[in-house]
Amino acid sequence: MSKVKIATVCMGCDPYDVQQNLERMIAYVEKAAAQGCDLVVLPEEVLTGVGTVGMQQFKPDDKLTFMKNAQLIPEGESVQALIEAAKKHHIYINWSMAEQDPDRFDATYNTSVLVGPEGYIGKYRKVHLPLCERLVHYPGLGDYPVFDTEIGKIGLEICFDKCFPEVARSLALKGAQIILNPICWPNISGTEDDPDHYAHVTFARSRAWENMVVFVDSNHSGMYMEGHSQIVGPNPGQVFATTGFEEGMAVAEFDLEEEIKRARVVSMGGSDLLRDRKPGTYGEITKFTPYNPIHGGVIATD
Repeated sequence: MSKVKIATVCMGCDPYDVQQNLERMIAYVEKAAAQGCDLVVLPEEVLTGVGTVGMQQFKPDDKLTFMKNAQLIPEGESVQALIEAAKKHHIYINWSMAEQDPDRFDATYNTSVLVGPEGYIGKYRKVHLPLCERLVHYPGLGDYPVFDTEIGKIGLEICFDKCFPEVARSLALKGAQIILNPICWPNISGTEDDPDHYAHVTFARSRAWENMVVFVDSNHSGMYMEGHSQIVGPNPGQVFATTGFEEGMAVAEFDLEEEIKRARVVSMGGSDLLRDRKPGTYGEITKFTPYNPIHGGVIATD
């Protein structure tokens, strides 16, 4: 299948009402299916929200809420409900949620889940945990999975992961044609002049265009939230759809294989940014080195 129709959702959620959040998610799935969409993407930790304070703060009650509401994947009630919806409407669904470790009551992960008409497909545990999120969840191990589906090869990442080009590049090198990124990105001023807005759109477009893939963000709406759930195409300058700040759903239909082929054969003057890599020269990228603090504008080396 080459022609695909994707929906990305921008929505707020109640941090204390998992059932209500799930019902609203399913309502968006039904709305996307009614418009003939093949895939719908929902925000990061949409079942529980991301807490009641910003990522710069740690609130023990929020961690307890995550621990209380985390579920096993795929056995959990919410995952099973979304699998049922995916089968009923013959649609792929992606979202991120708090996952309970099957062996440790105190360990949770921020996990992206992909289900479809065939049932449960797979998951990915967020690797890059910003600020105080690392006090709430454990990081994933960096498997960066790509799944073969009826609509194409789908790679998963979550929010802060998109700030690291290595993640999307790893997915692209594994064959991903579409990268899904449930996200909770802030915007303190609520304007498009805000630095957070520039970062949000720039990272998504960079990850799409440098890897010649489709990149999909699904963000939260509400106070201090960036919104702008978006579907970015593989060709420079190509933004298929965006929601803006307000809650809603953006939809785009396109020929996936043709757009990727155009990106890799025509748009860059025939330069395929994956084919023309020189991995033998990138040794520094894969070296493990501690962070070098900056002193007086000079990076310390000892």
